Order: sequence, then structure tokens, then C-alpha cells
Amino acid sequence: MSEAPLVSMDYPVMCYSRSTTPGIQGDGDVPFHRHDGYEFYLFLGGNISFYVGEAAYYPVRGDLFILAPELSHRAISRGEQQYDRFIVNLRKDRMTDFLASNADLAKSFEPAEPQPFRRIKLSADGFDEYLSIIEKLSSAVYLRLPCDDLLVEAYLTELLVLISRQLEQSPESYGGGAVPSIVTEVKSYVIEHLSEQISLEDLSKKFYFNGKYISATFKKYTGMTLRSYILDQRIMFAKRLLREGSNVSEACYHSGFSDYTNFIRSFTRYVGMSPGKYSRCARAGNAGKY
Repeated sequence: MSEAPLVSMDYPVMCYSRSTTPGIQGDGDVPFHRHDGYEFYLFLGGNISFYVGEAAYYPVRGDLFILAPELSHRAISRGEQQYDRFIVNLRKDRMTDFLASNADLAKSFEPAEPQPFRRIKLSADGFDEYLSIIEKLSSAVYLRLPCDDLLVEAYLTELLVLISRQLEQSPESYGGGAVPSIVTEVKSYVIEHLSEQISLEDLSKKFYFNGKYISATFKKYTGMTLRSYILDQRIMFAKRLLREGSNVSEACYHSGFSDYTNFIRSFTRYVGMSPGKYSRCARAGNAGKY
């Protein structure tokens, strides 16, 4: 399994409040990961670095992070105190339905450039209203009483409208600290050369840094090894090729796997199904959740 797994959803929405005390619950850090749906991450308190894409953020109470599907992110504690957050995950197909049904919502949630990510500071009233909605939403999601599906739909609508209005009041007004340029440059190089063999020696010659330094710095700021990142990107690209009609052999070759057997094994372990099955699901229109 890659160090940056894709977390899939069966039910259209998940809600959970989580507290972490460093040194007591594991190592206090949330692993680098991605979702197949949207994530609304409300920071409630603590002292963490929140890594999204190419930047590091240092949230304060009331910060809301809106992450698009398959955007890698992680949190790392910067102290010993407990940190708290409330997370809502909305499956991609349900979010698409909401945006298709209302032009104003669609405009508000257009992906930000250069990455599909938003960070806003909720107003005091917006923060209280947000908490009230997600508490009701969470109850309806997990109790599943008769007619609760209707309530889930209603609360989700209320939540998205609130976020849309908060986005208007507080657009991307402040950013985070950039990670070292060597990390972003290595990521770009990997994407541009996926179909080729990529070695640490090649990267060292390209960027004039010691290979051990590149490897250690990449792991520090992304939460995953360089090898795992390359595998992660190759699998994602192979999935894209299969969705666009390439056969399994073509996907293997163009995504940089030199060994067909290794491609089948790695893809199956990572995605949860073989490339052939994924291709058939894509043709049937059922690959969206994987």
C-alpha cells in the first residue's frame, strides 16, 4: 500500500469530530492521505502544521479548509497540546449534483488556482452557525432514522450555502508558508518524466543537491518517501489513462512501469482492483469512486 492512500466513501457523506493528544494517541500526526470526495476541515484548536499541495499552513480556531478530491494533505503537531478538528467528507458525485443544481453554488466552489483548494476564516457568527449545522448533520448521518436521508440532504444544502456566503465575505485572504523549492521542483520533475525511469542519482545531477538531502527533505515536507510519491503519481496517471480508453498495456508503459507484472500487482494493491477491472468499470461509468 502506498504511503498516501486514497480514502474511499460508501455513504455519500461522513462527519466526525476528532481530538489528538501528541504522545498519547500514536505519534500525534495524521498521515499524508487523499480522499475520493471533498473534505471540509474545520480547525477548532491546537498547534499544527497543515500541509496542502505545495504549502504549509498554521491554522487558528475558525479556519476552514476546503479540499477537492485526490488533493494530498496531512497535519503534523507542533507541540504537546491536544488539537481538535471537525471534518465533513462529501462524496464527489454528490457534490457534483449540488453544484449542477445551483449556478451560484457552482460559481462559489470553482477550484482555486493554482490548486483546487480554499482556506477561509469563518466569521464569529458563521463559525457558530457552522457548528450548529454539522452537529445536526452528524446526528442524521449516524443515526439513520426513518427520513434522515432527507435531513442529510437539507443540512448539506444549508452547510454549502453557509460556506458559499462565507467565501464571498472572506475570499482567499491569506496563505501559508511555502515548502522548500527543491520539493516543488522535484514534484514537477516527477510529473513531467513519469514515463521514464527516475533515480535519486538523476535528481541529484539535475538539481545539484546531495541525494540524501533531497530524499530527507522530500520526506520531511510531504510525509512520504520519494519512491512512494513516484508510485502514487504513476498509479494516478495510469487510472486516468484507463478512464480515457487506453488498454492495460498502454497504461503500464506510459505511466512508467517497466515491468508489467509489477504494474498489475502495484495497481491492484493500491486501487483495490486490477487494472483490467478498473478499465471495465470506467467503460461502464462506475470508476468515479475509485
